[in-house]
Amino acid sequence: MNTSSEFDYVVVGGGTAGCVVANRLSANPAHKVLLLEAGGNDKDRWLHIPIGYARVFGKPEFNWIYQVQPEPELNNRAGPFYQGKVIGGSSAVNGMIYLRGQREDFDHWTRLGCTGWDYDTVLKCYLRSEDQRSRGAGPYHAVGGPLAVSDPAEPHQVMDAFIDAAEQAGIPRNPDFNGARQEGAGYYQTMTRNGRRCSAAMAYIHPVKSRANLTVMTGARVERVLFDGKNADGVSVVVGGQRITVKARREVILSGGAFASPLLLQASGVGPGALLQSQGVTVVHDAPDVGQNLQNHFNPWISYRCRQPVTFNDQMASRWGRVQLVLRYALRRRGFMALGPVYGGALCRTELSPARPDVHIHFFLFGTERVKPALLPFSAVMATVCQLRPESRGSVEIGGPDLVKDAKIRFNFMATELDRRTVAAGMARVRDLMRRPAMKPYIGDELDAYPDVSTAEELKSYTGEVRGTAHHIAGTCRMGTDAHAVLDPALRVRGVGKLRVVDNSIMPTLLSADTAAPAIMIGERASDFILADTR
Repeated sequence: MNTSSEFDYVVVGGGTAGCVVANRLSANPAHKVLLLEAGGNDKDRWLHIPIGYARVFGKPEFNWIYQVQPEPELNNRAGPFYQGKVIGGSSAVNGMIYLRGQREDFDHWTRLGCTGWDYDTVLKCYLRSEDQRSRGAGPYHAVGGPLAVSDPAEPHQVMDAFIDAAEQAGIPRNPDFNGARQEGAGYYQTMTRNGRRCSAAMAYIHPVKSRANLTVMTGARVERVLFDGKNADGVSVVVGGQRITVKARREVILSGGAFASPLLLQASGVGPGALLQSQGVTVVHDAPDVGQNLQNHFNPWISYRCRQPVTFNDQMASRWGRVQLVLRYALRRRGFMALGPVYGGALCRTELSPARPDVHIHFFLFGTERVKPALLPFSAVMATVCQLRPESRGSVEIGGPDLVKDAKIRFNFMATELDRRTVAAGMARVRDLMRRPAMKPYIGDELDAYPDVSTAEELKSYTGEVRGTAHHIAGTCRMGTDAHAVLDPALRVRGVGKLRVVDNSIMPTLLSADTAAPAIMIGERASDFILADTR
């Protein structure tokens, strides 16, 4: 590429949503599209084997490593937070769970003024993206889209027991979390096919890389968006140590995710004026809410010793077990290597949310140490307690020239009474499930034997010591119609022109689901808006 090049659309970030947008815009040969990804290519085999999650997640060659500020309600716990740094973004390194969210989530967005984001409308985007051959086409599933979505190839006896235990506890069985209702216990659908991960890059970019009007660049780190007055007209990007300028005739589209997109806006002069001035950034548009409204699912872990040698820990404990693991995968694409890190779970209600699920229990067929993700040397399982709709809000702000290392990130987990009570109620739900008759043949002692967190101090102690953070960040460039909304409902950045944000940062409120599938949907919905403006 020349030191100065020009395209119709420049998409910054080849992650989960960015891959979708680049594909849909370049489907028209008249559109010259550039997709810029700061990470590398996805040739490493572990990016495509589901259990490879354990090999690539958190590794600096595949992940941006942000640092989270001390959390007051978690005994001031601080630490690293990972985001995908590879073509495909976090969809190339995540747990592959395919969950869309509850109807009420999207209808709530429309009540906040986000027209065009109601459930019936976004369902069409989910269906357009999906290739669900396990179930076939129907009201809630489709065949023929770019994204492979599959049901598990085989059941597992401990997962079956968990579903039975949930039913014994009054949680209904749910054979389809993406169907008419989300509540219940069951197996997850995943972004996989035939024992292979289907990242956004595999779904949306690799099949169309031969398009003459689509250019995909990896190792291309965007420093800032360039403006002509109040209109974005390009980006400054470093490739191979060389700084180049890329011009955008129609639009610049930021798809960096809920950390990178607001940080890049701030570094480019769009954000809280006082913050930008303190960092020596010229203010293009004073937008106080850029980087605010950060949301994430908090989910502490509870681990249990397993009475039978039937978990991933057991297979990894001996050389012969590891050989069997490889052979099953190589010959049949079966076994733990063909699975994501979590096989199934339950979405359930606590007394704090009588109308719809407010807690998501992910059930893992392995156990790890409490603080670091190292497999325990004996048979074990884990469950996480994920509060689906937290009230707590955090922020992300630039803190220096390096947009990753210098970023100031605060989640403010458990900052409200509802959040604390919901997490405590969810933990009680897990402990109740593990004591049910269906689990008795499998579940032994709770590891670490924590108290029942009946007081706020017990809860703070527990959650401060165990790992407990989902990677479902959202909300930092929220859309809306109020005075402080960063984006309008068509995802255009308010106060400037020719600039959009397309990723999970656009969510006004976090969805009641894992966020990979919603990021795909957001890419599809944004493409509708952009193409409509083009016409």
